[in-house]
Amino acid sequence: MVSPDPAQRPKLVVWAYRCWTASGVLLVALGVLFIVLGLVLSGSTLGPVGVGFIVAVVGAAYILLGSKSFVGDARWRSSLAALTLVVVIMLLICSFFIPILALALLVSLIGLLGSLLAFRPESETWYTGHDGDQVRRSR
Repeated sequence: MVSPDPAQRPKLVVWAYRCWTASGVLLVALGVLFIVLGLVLSGSTLGPVGVGFIVAVVGAAYILLGSKSFVGDARWRSSLAALTLVVVIMLLICSFFIPILALALLVSLIGLLGSLLAFRPESETWYTGHDGDQVRRSR
């Protein structure tokens, strides 16, 4: 594992971190809102509360993994990219059945944008220590 210099961190990595953090904070807020609405409106059924809890946990994971990848660990960056993609696909499907989850889908797309920025060539060079062409040629 290469330990990149934080002083030479590209702007794309900074923006990726900002996208991950913003998406995580908004998902946590939406999760809490879903929990409160679920408790107030549904009474005894805990379905909306469970969905809100899952959304909040995913938001917290975005924040945690984003902060770990911001320091230059490419493994956490890859894990977060996979998580953002899975969450977007899952919310896309679930929003057809639970329309309120479309808000969480829009927020999670911000996190997916952060993952895309973290895999741009400039970011890839900072994370791995060499450009992406060298990696592709060595395989």
